[in-house]
Amino acid sequence: MNVIAHNLMAMNTQRMLRTNQKKSSASSVKLSTGYKLNKAADDAAGLCISEKMRQQIRGLEKGSGNIQDGISLIQVADGALADVHSMLHRMNELAVQAANDTNTKKDRQALQHELEALTKEINRIGKDTTFNTMHIFDDLYGTNDINVGDVTKMISCPSANLGYMAEAHQVNGKWFPASTLDFSNINESNIEKLHEKGFSFSCSRGCEEIFDFKFATDATPSSASNLSGKVHHYYTVNISNCKNGKEIIDTLFAFVQANPPVNNTGGEINNNIEPGDLAVSHSNNMARSPDGTKLTIYANTKVASVGNYLTSGYATEEEAKNAYPLDGYPYQNAGEVDCSVITALRDFSNIKNEFNIQCSSNEKNRQMIRTNMMNADILGVNDLYLTTNKSANIAIDLIAAAVNTVSTQRSELGAYQNRLEYSYNNVTNEMENVQSSESRIRDTDMAEEMIEYSKHNILLQSGQAMLVQANQNTANILNLIQ
Repeated sequence: MNVIAHNLMAMNTQRMLRTNQKKSSASSVKLSTGYKLNKAADDAAGLCISEKMRQQIRGLEKGSGNIQDGISLIQVADGALADVHSMLHRMNELAVQAANDTNTKKDRQALQHELEALTKEINRIGKDTTFNTMHIFDDLYGTNDINVGDVTKMISCPSANLGYMAEAHQVNGKWFPASTLDFSNINESNIEKLHEKGFSFSCSRGCEEIFDFKFATDATPSSASNLSGKVHHYYTVNISNCKNGKEIIDTLFAFVQANPPVNNTGGEINNNIEPGDLAVSHSNNMARSPDGTKLTIYANTKVASVGNYLTSGYATEEEAKNAYPLDGYPYQNAGEVDCSVITALRDFSNIKNEFNIQCSSNEKNRQMIRTNMMNADILGVNDLYLTTNKSANIAIDLIAAAVNTVSTQRSELGAYQNRLEYSYNNVTNEMENVQSSESRIRDTDMAEEMIEYSKHNILLQSGQAMLVQANQNTANILNLIQ
């Protein structure tokens, strides 16, 4: 059929030509970018999956860097602790040398000076070791604070360690405001730390006396002063022969009984009042717990005669507490117990600095690196003495314990590092495999796409030729009119 109104052959050829042009253009874009997914229309579902995988891949890539930073932090910490180990070994050599009785007093003093220098360096390392300006062993989040730390390892103190009488104590069926100091964790390994430490207490009603107790572990003769009606009573108690908290309390009781104070009215105090109780003034008293490891100090009980207290107490423990609230004015309180000197014994060994290592964009894919706070006091080598054979032998045992403590920390750090290295291998392997999956969705198969591109190029050329022929056929119809 020969017509001239509609060139259907040319129209069909042009439509196919446009289709092949579009496909050829798409192939050209894929070949030039290397991606078969260049816009959402190319594969809407594939784009969604691919972008999610890209997030995972980039998170894993950054996570692998985080892990390497974590490993570097551990290596800094381990290097610092290796130096501490070396110093502890040197301190052990000094202690062993000092324990030998062929040394003169000056020799031991020279050994003591070197020991103290090493102690200062251990403290400096604990304080100043940093990674990216962050302290590794000390005060990362302000934890090295006087109000933070577990004191129960040595002596637990009442009521914020400095303040009013807390809780209550029962005497002859009556309750009195009281505070209790727990000595149960004192043993041979840490008793040396009590040297020059102590506590004090006083009453706030009916008496103006203050009692100060200081412990000595270097065979200082026990002494008592200001015991002739003075307001302030000072005791130095020799505990060099004590091995635990019970023996300390027993020694303290025996010493006060042998050196009874005189109260501020001039009357003598009876010391055989109640089994386990000791009156130190007409208004303050001390009692031992049944196991002998806790010392309770209670106030405002007056001695009428041997074995007899004035019944000025309260019917219940709750009444005694309510009568002397901790947050009241001073005149409302039975007395104060000051443990501020003992707070120097606070134990920070259980306080750890924590570093979260984020291993990927998955919120839960993280690891924790924990480092213990570290200084000479925590290691138990802060107050070592090499001036006598006995103190040098004690130092040997304490240094051995410190070596073990540092070894434990280094072992933990080594385990953290090994785990992080395995995590790094896993993260990089995961990143590679997810990248492979994402590549199958997004990347162009160049060989296959080149075949498509060549095919569409050929079709374009043939389509153009056929369009010429279609237009030529319409022109030939004019020959019939001539």
